[in-house]
Amino acid sequence: MKDININAVSGVLRQATFFPSQEALVYGDETWTYEQFVARIRDYAKAFVANGVKENDRIAYLGLNSANFLFINLAAWWVGAVFEPLNFRLAPLEVEDLLERSRPNVLFVEHDHQGVVETISSIETLAANTKMVMIDNDVQAPLKATIPNFFQLATAYLVAGENTKLGDPIERFDSDLGILMFTSGTTGRPKGVQLSHGNIWWNSMNVDSLVDTRRGDSNLAVAPLFHIGGLNALTIRSMVRGGRTIVRRNFDPRKTLQDIEKYSINQSFLVPAMLAAMQQTDEFEEVDITSMRALICAGAPVPPVLLQQYLVKGVDVQQAWGLTETAPFATYLPAELTHQKPGSCGIPMPYTEIRIVDPATGEDVEKTGDTGEMWVKGPNVTSGYWENPEATDSAFSEGWFRSGDIGYRDGEGYLYIVDRLKDMIISGGENIYPAEVERALAGFPGLRDVAVVGIPDEQWGEKVVALISCKPGVEPTIEEVREYATSHVARYKLPKEIMLLEDVPRNGAGKLDKFKIRTIATGR
Repeated sequence: MKDININAVSGVLRQATFFPSQEALVYGDETWTYEQFVARIRDYAKAFVANGVKENDRIAYLGLNSANFLFINLAAWWVGAVFEPLNFRLAPLEVEDLLERSRPNVLFVEHDHQGVVETISSIETLAANTKMVMIDNDVQAPLKATIPNFFQLATAYLVAGENTKLGDPIERFDSDLGILMFTSGTTGRPKGVQLSHGNIWWNSMNVDSLVDTRRGDSNLAVAPLFHIGGLNALTIRSMVRGGRTIVRRNFDPRKTLQDIEKYSINQSFLVPAMLAAMQQTDEFEEVDITSMRALICAGAPVPPVLLQQYLVKGVDVQQAWGLTETAPFATYLPAELTHQKPGSCGIPMPYTEIRIVDPATGEDVEKTGDTGEMWVKGPNVTSGYWENPEATDSAFSEGWFRSGDIGYRDGEGYLYIVDRLKDMIISGGENIYPAEVERALAGFPGLRDVAVVGIPDEQWGEKVVALISCKPGVEPTIEEVREYATSHVARYKLPKEIMLLEDVPRNGAGKLDKFKIRTIATGR
């Protein structure tokens, strides 16, 4: 049997063929029908051909949520290229590392992130191998100054393709690489997760099998699209199915509530901190959000009180669990069980398998309620990490992906996440690794030792706390510590609190004693 073409852009073209006048995208004050949406995607695809983009080249994007983000993503797939969305919160050194490792053919940059690219030490070498294109065709991201000579304007880049012939979208199959998405590894250095078109497609099949999403739904894309949750939980599938996607550059709790009511939003991916921020606004009591049939929340467990607050508004918050490596969902709790199983991340997705494994022995945990590491297998799971066979080997065991998250099953088979094997901190839906922050602080003048942990926080789920010991007479403030680390890690990773200790606890092997450290940090 011949393989089936599952390129998402082919699905979008199908919508434009049969439903050309149906709304596809809303961004700011602009709306595109499917016919207009495809025309814009085609413009970028022609420009890629004219500018020498080949199959499997990487197309990188550094900027906030936007219409251009989606045009460029789908245009990359049209020509068989790989889309590489970059975390716009990363520091210059982090961005430089990703670009040097991924070697994109093109890097699109919004003006507000120009400074990040300009300060890259290897910028001239990078520019010699990567076309640097400044977005200048978005009224919500206007140019504010003259750009350096190594940048080309997006309008000029597009002009090059105006008279270029463009064929049908390149056929893409299960194993063809579609997205290269960098996410922090166990040591904190980002790893490039390879997501194939098959991974993307099978996540959609999982979602469609369990979640009440429908053709023609309105989807709100307000979570960062550089995250797999924002991009592939619902947004790509919505465009393929003929839905309308409302894209917002960033999250504003009041604006989000207004959008839900104004556009009768049916589906959206949000993290718990977003739900909490919306609930705390004055508008929450007044707006009608009952159109939200598929509100999927992941990134951290949702507090039961928040579930109840949304139930009063007629909305069931549907919890899920997964990672970038699972594209993103591995489990899902159906809406009708939201309040019967509070705190559960649900059941395995239909085409995904889950094991609970003792990380010490590699044996399955059989007893109800006993914890172990969550292992995942399925066609939505990545094949591995970009040019990193060591990391790939350590993350997989006989075809099973080792998630690093600790969980358990209850007596009815429902899954719960209770801790992170690798001490990852989740703050506002962002993954933060203590080792990365510890390294960033290690050179602080007068610092003797440092440990970083996450402690519970009502707004963000967790917040970053640094416990430090210093040489006599050195007593830094939190502002000084944050200022020092700003050039090394993204701002959202910076400590929100510091604690000065005489000695940071370590065990007999010289390793940080994280149990004692957390006890000190939480005061219990």
